[in-house]
Amino acid sequence: MRSIIKLISLFTPGEKRRLIPLTLAVVVMSFLEVAGIGALGPFMSVVADPNIIRTQPILSSLYQFFGFTDDRAFLIAMGVGIFLFMVLSTVFKMFVLYAMYRYVGNRRYTLSHRLFKQYLYQPYSYFLDHNTSELSKNLLTEVDLVVSDVLRPTMDAFARGVLALSILGFLIASNPVVALATGAIFGVFYLTMYGFVRPRLAYHGKNLREANRVRFKAAGEAFGAIKDVKILGKEPAFSQTYAAGARHFALSQASRQIFSTLPGQTMYPLAAGFAVALVIFLLGTHGSLGEMLPLLAVYAFALQRLIPEIKDIFQAASQIRYYRHTVDVLYSDMTETHPPVLPETEELNPPSDRLPFNREVQLEKLAFSYPTSRAPVLNEIDLTINKNTTIGLVGTTGCGKTTLVDVIMLLLEPTGGKMLVDGNPITDKVKWQRNFGYVPQQIFLSDDTVAANIAFGVPERLRNPAAVEQAAKVANLHDFVTTELEHGYDTLVGERGIRLSGGQRQRVGIARALYHDPDILVMDEATSALDSVTEDAVMDAIHNLMHTKTIMIIAHRITTVRECDEIFFLERGRIIARGKYDALVRDNPKFRAMAKVNIE
Repeated sequence: MRSIIKLISLFTPGEKRRLIPLTLAVVVMSFLEVAGIGALGPFMSVVADPNIIRTQPILSSLYQFFGFTDDRAFLIAMGVGIFLFMVLSTVFKMFVLYAMYRYVGNRRYTLSHRLFKQYLYQPYSYFLDHNTSELSKNLLTEVDLVVSDVLRPTMDAFARGVLALSILGFLIASNPVVALATGAIFGVFYLTMYGFVRPRLAYHGKNLREANRVRFKAAGEAFGAIKDVKILGKEPAFSQTYAAGARHFALSQASRQIFSTLPGQTMYPLAAGFAVALVIFLLGTHGSLGEMLPLLAVYAFALQRLIPEIKDIFQAASQIRYYRHTVDVLYSDMTETHPPVLPETEELNPPSDRLPFNREVQLEKLAFSYPTSRAPVLNEIDLTINKNTTIGLVGTTGCGKTTLVDVIMLLLEPTGGKMLVDGNPITDKVKWQRNFGYVPQQIFLSDDTVAANIAFGVPERLRNPAAVEQAAKVANLHDFVTTELEHGYDTLVGERGIRLSGGQRQRVGIARALYHDPDILVMDEATSALDSVTEDAVMDAIHNLMHTKTIMIIAHRITTVRECDEIFFLERGRIIARGKYDALVRDNPKFRAMAKVNIE
């Protein structure tokens, strides 16, 4: 029950309100079903003894109202009427079920979309602490499980429960002793069985989620590092890891199916024994077959409807119990995770409102520490970046270069000091970030066209072909695209850009960063994985932009920053030297040593 309450609490007020007419429709559907069952009693009474038409007030009134003169004709009319009523009841039931399943389907869409937005709009630091394969699994698998194996069974169980209670209420009104005995026998049986399987379902449900996590992790890591897997011959290791997760997943599913269907399978001999006992009881209390036939027919039809409903209610309860851990995951990520700041509307092509940047960016005593780290990553950083200058950030691995740039872009919030733009504090993070174009070391390319990858995230109908071409020209990519690619900018690059060379991928990354014409371009070790010839070609594209844009270059290779207007040399989160390349080589032994290694 707690899982169901948690799940419904995730619905919007409008989604909760739409449950009200569905609930009323289910109640009406149940009453129609019971009315159809109840109509069989009078019909069978007339079959057993046509004289009842004259002694039973309602039947007598109907007989006279419609002008019948023949008992057989009245009996046929009763049968046809009951049949048509059941047909209409079934049609209404189909509409109700359609509305229920449409409601369930829409919740699959709304819950997954809200969870995706919950993840997508989290701050950058959130993704440093969470495994992306786990987030993908929650989106693509856990939401489906919650909807198909918790929400839908809950609504099914409610509809069947209302019907079962309605039938049981009708039977109690018809014969309280038999009805109460029926309810007691089947109720005790199902409660006993549910008590037996309940902890086992919870255990296997928890195992299922862990096994699914192992499967996603193994597949994501194997395919994401396929070159390393091939070169190191690690196919068996990943295959065995995936196999272990898949095996436990399959066994957990099989166990769930066994325990869920166990009560239903054991119900049939119990139902057969109960039917025999009912016939014997009715013979003893009603005497003749003619007297007990109407009641027996009603009970037979009612139980034929009631037993499958009870069985399905139990299976639904078993499913809910088995998958309740998925509700906990969804609830936690949608309510307990730090709520992101969501935009009022999502614009596919948002206006390029930027925080004005006319003179300089100043960092004063800036510091940053990760929540899980004791030592600061950045400590008392003081620097000024003048507009349309090119700066270099160099230092050994782990000195804080990339973190410093992440803080400047406000992907990470500084934990100390302050940052000023044109002498003013930044009041709108999003507008400040619109000033940046970012080129990482590893360029992510989607399995799409060159144009789509340059105008990344922009729908084709909103894409600006002139801006795509201009960005490619500045990045020294245009000639290659137009002369060497068969379909030009419409050429598919393959998954992760596999059909392009490393240098070509980097230039696509530069063109992407330039598509929106940013004021500040960040090169985050963007050439460190390239050979010297390819690096020179990429850096030529960067040199073309010098003094027309503000450029920040993070580099391991000291030669990459030789042309920078100013170089900042970092060590253990501090700037230990700054100046032009030649001055640093002359005056700073550590910088000179790094430059010497690079040259050699």
